[in-house]
Formats: sequence, C-alpha cells, structure tokens
Amino acid sequence: MHATGTKHSRRRSRSAKLAALLVGVALVAAACGDDDAATTTDDSAAAEQNATTTVEASSPAAAGDFSDLKVVMILDGSIDDGGWNTAHKLGGDAISAAFPGSTVEYVVEIAPGQTATNAFEDAVAADADVVIGTTFYQDDMMDVAAANPAVTFLTWAGFETAPNVGHFDGASEDGRYLDGMVAGSLTESNVIGYAAGFPYNEVNRAVNAFTLGAKAVNPDVEVQLVFLNTWFDPAVEQQAAEALVNAGADVLAHEVGAQVYATVAAQAGGYVIGYTNDWSQIEPEAWASSFLYNWGPYYVSQVQAVVDGTWEPAITFGGLKDGFISFAPYGPAVTPEILALVEAKKQEIADGTFDMFAGPITSNAGVVVVAEGATIPFETRTECCQWLVDGVVGEIPG
Repeated sequence: MHATGTKHSRRRSRSAKLAALLVGVALVAAACGDDDAATTTDDSAAAEQNATTTVEASSPAAAGDFSDLKVVMILDGSIDDGGWNTAHKLGGDAISAAFPGSTVEYVVEIAPGQTATNAFEDAVAADADVVIGTTFYQDDMMDVAAANPAVTFLTWAGFETAPNVGHFDGASEDGRYLDGMVAGSLTESNVIGYAAGFPYNEVNRAVNAFTLGAKAVNPDVEVQLVFLNTWFDPAVEQQAAEALVNAGADVLAHEVGAQVYATVAAQAGGYVIGYTNDWSQIEPEAWASSFLYNWGPYYVSQVQAVVDGTWEPAITFGGLKDGFISFAPYGPAVTPEILALVEAKKQEIADGTFDMFAGPITSNAGVVVVAEGATIPFETRTECCQWLVDGVVGEIPG
C-alpha cells in the first residue's frame, strides 16, 4: 500500500508540474488558426453504405489516356511537412502513376470551416472528377457534395455518407501500439511526453494504443499527454516539447506536425517517436521509430472505381493487414532484442492473433471501459475513444 501511494504521489506531483509548465502553451494554442491557401498542380505521369469496410488491395489501372481525369486534394497543411500531409501527397503521386495523363492538384493550408467549404466549391468549379479532403472536412463538404452529384468526394474520418460521398481512415493504433513498445523500451525516466492536436476519437485511440504498447514492455511507464488545439504551430509545439522534457520525459511522441520534437529530444539526450514521418536523418541519434500511413492503394482503388463507373459510397477503415500502415526505419538505440519483440507483435496484429483492445481495460479515471472477455471489434474502432487508458496522465478537454 505504501509503494502504491508513493507512486500515485509521484504521478500527482508530475501532473501538477506538467500543468504549470503547459498553462502558457494551452493559452497560446487556443488562439491558433491559419486560413491562408495555396495551390500546386502535378500533371505527371450510389447506394448509401454506412457500415465500416476494410480496403481491398488494388490492381494498377489499365493502360490508357486519362487526360480528362482530374483529382483535387485539399490538405490542412503543407505537402512538405514531412508527415501527415506529405503522406497524402505520396498517395496523390500513386494516383498520377496509376493514371497516366491525369491531373492531380493540391490545395494546401486549408483549415476546416468556411475556408474549406470554399475550397471544395472551387474544386468543383475547376472540373474535378474526384475531390479528396485529408482532414475532418465532413461538415464543410456535405452541402457542396449534395449540390454536385456528378463529383465524387472522399474525406478523412467522416461518418455521414451520401450517394457521392465516402470516407476513409487508417488504424493508426496498429502502428501506434508498436511505437509505444519502442518508447517503453527506451525510456529510463519512465515518463513519455505526448503532444496531440485535438481530442478526436482517432487521436485518443492512438494515444491509448501507444500507452498500452509502452506498458506491455514497461509496466511502470507514464504517458504525459497534452492537447495543443492545433495540428501545426511550431512555436506552440516548441513550448510543449520543452515543457514535457522539463516534466521528466526522456522520450517524446506527438500527433502534431512540427519537427521540433526531434530537436528538443536530441538536445535533452532523449528520443523521439514520429507520427507518420521519418526524421531519422534530422536527429539520427535521437530518432527511435514511427509508423507511416500508406494511402496510395486506397486512393488508386477509389479513382479506379470512379473511372470504371463502379464506385459506391463507403466508410473505409484499414490497418496493418490491409496495407494502410507501414514503418519508417528504426533508430540506432532500438536493439535487436526490442526489434524482435516489435516484429513479432506486428505479425500478430496483422494476422489477427493479438487484440490490443481485449479487456479488461481500465481508464485513467478508474472506470472499466472494456470488460474482461470483451473487446472493441476492429469494424467499430472508429467509434472509440472518448476516454484515456490507465497510464495516461492527462484528460480529454470538456
């Protein structure tokens, strides 16, 4: 009992310290936002379905002239961010390669809201056949889609389909669990810092999986979580990274876009876990791991269906077994022993013999959220989570 009380006292102390360090970060983050837009172009190379489906492997498009095919991709950041948006740009490159002569345009720095609605309308006016939104633009595109039934719309993580609207999401938890294993193996302070953007289900689910993976190899680990109310703001993220290190974190993970985590971790002699990026050449000694989204097969399959006239709306959710998730190179501190554990668990996740959300699972509020013998089925994971697993120090904003 005494040991447990001491551990909880340390946790409360760390939490209080982190809260004090991050109060300024939260105040600055609350004012974030950027509605500037820019466009680049790459000229290279009907029944509603609400059930979640998984993606099937796509075959290359048939040879032919696709000069009349136009795809417009709307992103919330820069295609050169090295992470989230770059991954979607690589998916756009896959479209260009699969459909020679087609046009793929990128409209960047588009925040959700009226600016996004305007961007969707502009894409239609530019004669797009397919319009892809790469963040949560559902509320900004549904009316535009309804007014333009001949155009196919795809957007990330939505839940309301229409005859010409589909949604897609990747099971980041499949990769995040493995990133957590790496982080839990590397930490010496048993404190991992985790900066996240907004408390969406996908973000919370990823944090939970990361924490479960870390605790699987290191039961004493704590994941200090802070929400920044932005997807990309280097100044705010710099403050958050430094605050997490000052609170004791010797491993930094993130689900926001700036590269500051690698620099701050390196300066502190710690490690960084990326988020769908490869920073192994930026701070090679601090680099640990990162899962990667692979959107290309899904994008190509969707455009092929539009070309064939067979496209139907769906909510598509894919993970390791579907080819949606891959991995950047591991850093030099990841030993062969750690790598063997990670690779074995990766295979178990892919073949379905390991279920990271099998109960019992308790939230950090002490509530049993998945009972013993129960689980969160893969097909319904997009509905999870508005809770944080035990081991996360932090809370979901009200």
